[in-house]
Order: sequence, then structure tokens, then C-alpha cells
Amino acid sequence: MQISSCVLCSEFSHLPIAMPSSMYAAPQASASNGVGNGDGMPHVLVVPYPAQGHMLPLLDLAALLAARGLALTVAVTAGNVRLLAPFLAACPSVATVVLPFPSSPFLPAGCGENTKDLPADLFRPFMASLAAISAPLLSWCKSQPRGVTAIVSDLFTGWTLPLAEELGVPHVAFSCANVHYLATTHSLWRRMPTRRHLDDADEIVTFSEVPGSPSFPWRSLPWMFRVHVPGDEVSETIRRNFLWNIESSCFVANSFAALEEAYVEHPLPDLMAKRVFAVGALSDAVRNCDERGGKPAVAPAKVAAWLDGFDDGSVVYICFGSQQALSPAQAACVAGALALSSVAFVWAVRSGTVVPEGFEAAATAASRGMVIRGWAPQVEILRHRAVGWFLTHCGWNSVLEATAAGVAMLTWPMGADQFINASVLAEAGVAVPVAEGADTVPDAGKMASVMAAAVAKEGESVRERAVELGRKAAAAVAEGGTSHNDLEELVRVLSDVD
Repeated sequence: MQISSCVLCSEFSHLPIAMPSSMYAAPQASASNGVGNGDGMPHVLVVPYPAQGHMLPLLDLAALLAARGLALTVAVTAGNVRLLAPFLAACPSVATVVLPFPSSPFLPAGCGENTKDLPADLFRPFMASLAAISAPLLSWCKSQPRGVTAIVSDLFTGWTLPLAEELGVPHVAFSCANVHYLATTHSLWRRMPTRRHLDDADEIVTFSEVPGSPSFPWRSLPWMFRVHVPGDEVSETIRRNFLWNIESSCFVANSFAALEEAYVEHPLPDLMAKRVFAVGALSDAVRNCDERGGKPAVAPAKVAAWLDGFDDGSVVYICFGSQQALSPAQAACVAGALALSSVAFVWAVRSGTVVPEGFEAAATAASRGMVIRGWAPQVEILRHRAVGWFLTHCGWNSVLEATAAGVAMLTWPMGADQFINASVLAEAGVAVPVAEGADTVPDAGKMASVMAAAVAKEGESVRERAVELGRKAAAAVAEGGTSHNDLEELVRVLSDVD
């Protein structure tokens, strides 16, 4: 198949759903593109969830689908349009439909249209409120001269399933995370396990129908599930979102078979044994990543020039994602560990994280540390030969970017899917745990010992496994690889228009 040059970086009907009434302006199709841009082709509606870690991988998938000749329209709210600019510049054939963000009794006015603008206590009502977009989006779909033939949507926008049913088209649920998480989280929402002792955060929950029957303490389960309140409108809307996903035609995950063979190769009862296409690592399949996710606070070439002065695998890269700000005590622990270990490092510091006074100047003077305040060119950093380790919160996008680069990880999962992600890395033998929990303040001396051992001879075996897994990740997205083949089959599924 010739590839074009487009690249970029029922049972539950009794449950209530939050659909606040509001006035909508008419949805707008992009002026520069005809909807779907091409007669006689399938027309796929792509619905991302407005969070950085969710949007990037789904847009990566959309770029790959567009490159294979599928006509696409991406649905976004007005406040998220600018985030599509790099994607649309690289994929001019893709159209957009711009929807006004719904008013909601669950959200304060003007709170923002992307999770990066929200405090954590608004994440759940934000997710529930977004479901109100379904009505104007359905109206838009019905008004198009050439109808939508399939919907590909994020797991957090499960409300698109009834929209697909109304249109009579297939619905594909996309997970920006791994297949393990896909099975485990839907098991939770189907089975709704409870604790025998409400004050026991360490009570074990076992997933008997997930391969290997993994177990996690209650405190490590996704926060959105742990705070569920039966009968609460927001809680039940979120639950219904996930239950709708299970009714999808199939699933797509940003993972690859060599990393998750046990989960990819076997039917998963909690997904009704439906097909899961593992098409990752998407960040590796879409290699051009200039300004991926944002404009870097420092030029990639400047970071690369600094890293050029270090031996292979000797530098630790540190980043805790776009959502997680370290507390002053946690930041002091990381800074203390770096000082005590004397390892070379690049630390991407999120807004809201306070680095101890004098730390940055001392590291710069010693020529062994670089602090980046703001968005870092993470993919380029991880792919530099000098970077051998990554201290990470285990967000799945970061995990896959490190895996594709052959970089070993020091894990500090804090919430959401991150404990499951850390478990996947442990099974693969490419990570060393340093801490866990969003409120944990590790001992700086112990963290320093782990860091020092990692870049020394003790860490060689883990690094070797990480490098080998990186080779397998590259092979997966190459022509004839497992992810490449799954992507081609997904294209055939989406192209099968009756």
C-alpha cells in the first residue's frame, strides 16, 4: 500500500447520564477543508479527550490513518483548536468540527476546556460534563452531505457509543494506555469491587479474569474509580462512559505485542473477548515530532549539544508529566538525591514545582545538570545516546517514549493508570522502583543510592533489557511488524463501508 507523506509528530440503561441543558452555537466545520475531503472514501469521526496525554496519541493515530487514505474529521471544542495546529499543518487533508464547550452545573464558568487548565478536583465533573457535546455533534453528523462511516474515540468519551449506534456505524474505543490497563479498568467498572474495611487502603483487589490474575492494593487503583459514589450523577456518568466502551466494535491500544504479549494474544473477558489492535508505540511510528505537545522551553539542539559532553547512558532524565507538580518536600528530595548521587541529569520542571534555592546554580556550575522550566523536548532527550535512565511518574506516553528510545526507567507512579504501567515495566524487567504515591516523600539518601547504582555497573542488565525492548518496539512499527500489521487491519475495518 502506498503511504502518503502525512506525518505528525441495553443492560445499563437505568444509569443516569449528566447531560446539562445549554444553548449551543452551530458546530463549525473547518473552512480550509471539505468534510472528509474526498468522495467515495470512508469518513471517520475522531473524538479525542481534551487532555494532553490523551490527545497526542490519538492524533498520532489519526495521522497514520490519514496517511493511509482515510478521510477524517476531528471533533474539538473551540478552546482546544490551537492544540491541533501542528497536526493539521502536517495533515492538511484532515477536517475539523469545532463545538462550543457546554455549560454545566458541575463546573464553574470559564474553568477551561482542557484538563491542563483544571485543578484536580474538577477532573471528574469535567469528564462528565463533556458528554453534553453528544447532542450537537450528532446534529452535525446528520447534517453532512456524506455521512460519518465510523467513530474512533478516546476511552474517556464513551458517550460517543450511543452516537455511533444512532448513526448505525461502528464504534472503535481508543486507549492511550496499555492493554493491561484497558482490561483492568473495565473490569473495575463492570464488577465494582468494594473493600471489606473502608479504612484499609492496602486491601488487595485481584483481577481473576485478566491474564496472570494481577493484584493491586486499593490505594493503587485508578482514583476515578476509588472515589465513585453510587447514585451520584457525576460518578454514574463516568461509570456509564466506561460501560459504553465495552459495547464498541473493537479496541485500539497504544502498545505493542512484545511488551504485552499475555494481554494482546489472549481474549479478554472484561472486554467481551473483542479484538484489541495494539498499534504502538505511536510516538515511534510518527517520528517527526517538532513541538510535539507544545513549544519547547529550550531548543532541542541546545539540549543535545549539552548532552553530547557525556558518556553513553550516563545521564538521568527526570520528568513527572504535565499534570503532576511535586510538593516542595518532594522536589527537595529529588534535588537532594541528585546532589548526593552526583549523577548527570536533565530535569524538566513543571509549573508549580519549586526547586530548592541554589540547587540549579550549583548543578550548572558543576556542569552536570540542566533544569528545564516548562515544556521539554522529551522525545529528543530520550533518544540521545547519553540518556540511559528516566525518573518518571509512569504516565503511559512517557513510558512508551522511553521504551521506544531504549531507555530504562526509575519508577515513581502517583495515580491514574500509573501503578498498572509500573507493573507492566516490572514484568518486562526494564525498570527499578524508587517510590510510589502522589503524597510520598522518599528518603533522598535511598533515592541517591538507586540513581548511582543505575548509572553504574549494577544497572547494566536493566539497561540492556531496555535497549533490547527498544529494538522490539522499532520492529513492531516497521513494515511487517506486529503494530504495523494491526494498523493495516484496523484500516481495513474502518474502510469496510456497507
